[in-house]
Parts: sequence; C-alpha cells; structure tokens
Amino acid sequence: MEKNSTKDTSSKKGELLIVSTGAGDLDNMTLKAYKAIKNADIVFTMKGEAGKYKELIGEKPVYTAGHTLFMEEGDTKMSEDETKKLENEVRKTIREAYDEGKKIVILENGDTTVYGPQMGYMKEFKDLNPKIIPGISSFNAANAALQNSIIGGTKDESGVTLTVGRAENKLIDKLSQAGSTMVFFMNREFDGFIEHLLTLYPKDMPIAVVSDAGFKEEEKVVIATLETIKDKIGDNLPFYKLIYVGNFLK
Repeated sequence: MEKNSTKDTSSKKGELLIVSTGAGDLDNMTLKAYKAIKNADIVFTMKGEAGKYKELIGEKPVYTAGHTLFMEEGDTKMSEDETKKLENEVRKTIREAYDEGKKIVILENGDTTVYGPQMGYMKEFKDLNPKIIPGISSFNAANAALQNSIIGGTKDESGVTLTVGRAENKLIDKLSQAGSTMVFFMNREFDGFIEHLLTLYPKDMPIAVVSDAGFKEEEKVVIATLETIKDKIGDNLPFYKLIYVGNFLK
C-alpha cells in the first residue's frame, strides 16, 4: 500500500520576526538579519523607508509598520483614529499571513529593545511567539566612534547608565551623584539640557556628542567640557545624536 505523499500543511504556522538592520549604513547589518529578510514572505517597514531596502526586499509585498504602534504613546505623527485604523490593518495582515504559514518580517533600525519604536509588536503578538533578530545599536556604533572604553576611570566609575537626555528626567539628578558614565538618548533641547547638567556636574566635566553614529560619511564626534561644548558644537547640531558624560573621556 502506497503512502500518501501529500504533506498536511493545515497545521503549519508562520513566523514573526522583528529584524534590525543596525544603526547607520546597511553594511552594519548582520548576516542573520540579511538571511531573515531574504527569506521573508512579507515585510513591514516604517513609512518612507521601503526604498532603503529595495534590493533586499525585491518583489515581496511591503506594508507600513507605523512608528510606536501598539505602544502606550501611540504614533505621535498620526491622530488617534488613524493609529487605531492602522493597528487594525496590521493585526489583520499579520494574523492572516501567520495562519497561512508565511514568514513575516518587521524591519527596524538599531536596537529594538533600547527605545525601539517596534517593541509594541512583541506584546501585541505575544501569542505568535515573535522573535527579535538584533542589530548594531546607535550605542554600539557611537562607542566605536569614540575609540575608547566607556567604563574607564576609577573603580567607582566603572558603571554605565543609559537614559533619556531631557532636563525633566529627574532620574538624572540622582544618577549624576553615582560617578558612573552617563549616556543620553533622545535629546531634543540641547542648550537647555547642558545648562541643567551644569547644575549637577563641575563645568570641566568631559562630555562627548556623537552624531549620526554608524553612517560612514556623516558620523561625527565632538569632545569638550560642559562649559565649552555649546560653543564647540555651534548651530549645526544633528537630530540623531548620543551624549556621553564621564571621566573616561579625559
């Protein structure tokens, strides 16, 4: 009696991956991320970024992933109704594709777990067992640009704290007393933030600003003190930057 060679695919389920291509240029992408994108059946990207991945994506269907969907703050560039509509569309597309056994990739830049805008997908689709394929974060790229150990200094200064670089972040006031290296993300109001840091640190405290980390042509490092950094930066402060404060820069 011949066995039925037809495979039963009725129970076959798909795969949901959040794939980071790394901060900066695409050649910062890991081989694992590259393979995941090439093997995907459908791809989600943030608005306006599909062209960046055109050669990788090829003719695969591309959908809008939004920015901070399924997260408490929502997409700040969309109204509440627009956000809910997009979330419903994304839910439908992903769940249907998953049930059809397709491989779904949500493209991300940098480190998904450090202020990443697509972490909401992990909670929303927890029942689908999503996985993260990590990439080089702006933190990794900026550390390399500094060409220095960021945990240098005395024994008491061997820690590193990553937090949001805003004056209203009261955590900074407490952490500044610990003596560890501080790394600030998502700074929007640079001059006011530096003035706030001057109330917490001596004016000769070393500071570094790494902008456009990971982009070969645009990456820039400026090292100064809290007293001199504004003059040294001038009016050409890029939007994408990390700020380091610590004695390791001496």
